[in-house]
Amino acid sequence: MRAGAIILLNGASSSGKSTLARYLQAVLNEPFLHLSSDQLVDGGAIPNRRNESELFAWPGSMRTRFFDGFHRCIPAMAAAGNNLVVEHIIEFPDWRDELRCLLDGFDVFLVGVHCDLGELDRREAARGDRALGEGRTHVEVDGIHGFGAYDLEVDTTSGVSFSMAEHVAIAWLGRAPRGALFR
Repeated sequence: MRAGAIILLNGASSSGKSTLARYLQAVLNEPFLHLSSDQLVDGGAIPNRRNESELFAWPGSMRTRFFDGFHRCIPAMAAAGNNLVVEHIIEFPDWRDELRCLLDGFDVFLVGVHCDLGELDRREAARGDRALGEGRTHVEVDGIHGFGAYDLEVDTTSGVSFSMAEHVAIAWLGRAPRGALFR
């Protein structure tokens, strides 16, 4: 069985990764599964409360274990022969290094998803399900786009369109055999 290819979208919260992933699924010539940590969270993977008065400690070891497991899901799904569009916020240089190790040997196309900070703020406010300033923090404080090169970069400030997804798909078809994640 052939391992699946991976298109990895890295961008701040509310930058348009989910929309781009859905559009990519529509324009790619092969089926690609859409995988994101938000899907696990939205699906109820993380319990809200231990009891009526005490929240689980998300910022501590639970968050670390969750993302360690999420990172390990990616090669497991691809090794089973699934093509993947993965959306992620690679928040730390260590996460990029971990993904580089876990995905070594896989066909990975890394896409930087950029968006103007003011537009990130506007989208977060409109969504209502994100902490205001979260996306801005990913860019300004975490520096998510500064940990290495991309195979392709897109700017979603004006929105995500099918033509943008087609542009990503064409670039993916012409990709180098060993992508930017491994350089």
